[in-house]
Amino acid sequence: MRDWFENTLTRPVGLLSFTAAVCVFTLAAFQAPLLSYALRFSDLHTVEGWVQILSLQVLQFCLFAVLVCILSTIALWLMKSVVGLVFIINAVALYFMLTYGIEIDRAMVGNILNTDRNETAELLHLSLFLYVLFLGIIPAALVLKIRVRGPARIWRFAFAFGAIGLLAAWIAVTSFTMLWYDRHASRMGSKILPWSYIVNVARHFNRVAMDNREQVLLPDAQFITAPTAPKDVVVLVIGEAARADRFSALGYARETNPFTASYGLAVFPAGLACSTNTISSTACILTHEGRDASARTVFEPLPNYLKRHGIVTIFRSNNSGPPPIDVDLYQNRSDILEDCASSSCLEGGSDALLNWQLGDLIEQSEGSRVFVTLHQTGSHGPAYYSKYPKEFEHFTPVCETVQVSRCSQEALDNAYDNTIRYTDSLIADLIAQLGALSDVNAALIYVSDHGQSLGEDGFYLHGAPNAIAPKAQREVPFLVWMSDGFAQARYLTPQAILRPETHPHDFPFHSIMGAFGLRSEIYKPEFDIFTRYNE
Repeated sequence: MRDWFENTLTRPVGLLSFTAAVCVFTLAAFQAPLLSYALRFSDLHTVEGWVQILSLQVLQFCLFAVLVCILSTIALWLMKSVVGLVFIINAVALYFMLTYGIEIDRAMVGNILNTDRNETAELLHLSLFLYVLFLGIIPAALVLKIRVRGPARIWRFAFAFGAIGLLAAWIAVTSFTMLWYDRHASRMGSKILPWSYIVNVARHFNRVAMDNREQVLLPDAQFITAPTAPKDVVVLVIGEAARADRFSALGYARETNPFTASYGLAVFPAGLACSTNTISSTACILTHEGRDASARTVFEPLPNYLKRHGIVTIFRSNNSGPPPIDVDLYQNRSDILEDCASSSCLEGGSDALLNWQLGDLIEQSEGSRVFVTLHQTGSHGPAYYSKYPKEFEHFTPVCETVQVSRCSQEALDNAYDNTIRYTDSLIADLIAQLGALSDVNAALIYVSDHGQSLGEDGFYLHGAPNAIAPKAQREVPFLVWMSDGFAQARYLTPQAILRPETHPHDFPFHSIMGAFGLRSEIYKPEFDIFTRYNE
C-alpha cells in the first residue's frame, strides 16, 4: 500500500488532471456554508431551483480552475504553493463559519486583521487544529508532493483562456439564474471559499488606503463656561459586546446590574450601534460624525480634539480598534501592569486593570478639565468564562469552551450574563472612585461598541453585516451617571437627560463637548444630553 501511495504521488500528473482534482476537492471540502444557504433559499420543487444549485457548483469549479490555470502560466511551483495555502486558509475559515456562523465580508476581514493576541488565543481549540490538519495541511502537503507535468507555456495560456471561456459560456447559458444570484449576492459572496476572503482582503486594504489619509483637524472651539469645580471630569467607558437585552437595568429578568442599582444612573432606551464590529463602532463613538463615520475616518477623534484645547486626556485600553490617538497619557494593559505591583493588580489583563488607581490618576493630573476613556474587553467571546474572576461566577453552570455552539443554551447564557454582572461591578467601582474625589464634578458615560449573538438564528459572536445583523448584535446599552455637583451645576437630573429614542453612538462626542462647555461649528446640541437645548 505504501509503495502504491508513493508511486502514485511521484508519478507525473497532467495539468488538466491536477486542476480538476483540486477543484473537485475544493467543492467537496469547503462549500458547506454556501450550499446550506443556497439549498435554503432555492425552490427545490422546480427545475429552475435545481439549476441554480448546479450552476453555483459549476461556477465555483470554473472560478478556481481559472485561478489555477492562470498561476500555472507563471510557474508550476507557484501554482502548487498557492493551492496549498488556499487549502489551509480555507480550513481555518470553514471552522469559524461552521462553528460561529460568521460571514466573511470586508468588515469581518477588518476584525480579523485587528484582533490582538489575547483575543486570538481565546479562539484556539483542538477542533480548529483538526480542521487545519485534515482539510488544510495534509491536502496541501499532497499538492506540493505531486509532480505536475507541465505542457509548454503556450498550452498553459491556452488552458487559462479555455477556463475563462468555459466560465463565460456557463454564465451565458444560465443567465436566467442571475436575478437569483443578484438577490442573494451579499450573503453568498461571504460564503464562497476562497473568494470571500480574497476579494474582501483586497476591499479592506483599498478602504484603508482610501481612508488612511492625513488626519483632518476639526474647527477650533471655544469654552463658553468656566469649570464648575476645581476639576470637571468626564469618564467615557466603551464596553465590548454588551447587548442591551441582558441588562436588568433595561428590563432583563436576571439581576445583571446589582452593583450600580443604587447609584441612580440614567438608563437610556436600547439603541442601535453604528456597526457590529469594534473598529467601525469605536470610530463612530469617538468622532463628531457619529453614525456617518467610516471605520477609518480621517477626522480628528474626540480625545485628540479635547487635548488640543487644553483638556487633560487619558486613554486606557484593554482592547483594540481605536482611531489614531494623541493624548496626554495612553496606557494599554501591559503599561498598567508595569506600573502596578503584582499584589495590587489582577492577573491576566482583566478590565479591572483599567480601573486601577484611576481616581488617584485623575486627582494628580494638572488641569481643571480631565477626560478619560476606558476601552474594555468586556463580554468579548467566545471565551466568556475567562472575562471575569471566579468569584463573579454568579450564574451556573457555565460554558467553559470556546466552541460555544456545543454548550447548552443555559450554560452559554450563564457565562455571558456573568460578564455583564462583572462589567456592572467595574462601573460601580469607577463611580465610587469618582464620588470619593474632593472638589470634583464628574460624569460617567457607558456605551457598548456593539452587541453579541448567543446562538439566535445560528449566529454567534458579532460582526454580521448591518443589513442582516440580528438585533442582539446591534442593540446596545447607554448608561450615564452624574455626581451631585455635576448635575446641580447644570440643573440636571437623571430623568432630564433621557431621550425617548436613541442612537447611542451619536451622543458621546457632543455630550462630552457640552459637559466641558466647549463649542464649535461641529457641535450639535441635539446630541448633547447635558444641555437643555429643547427648552
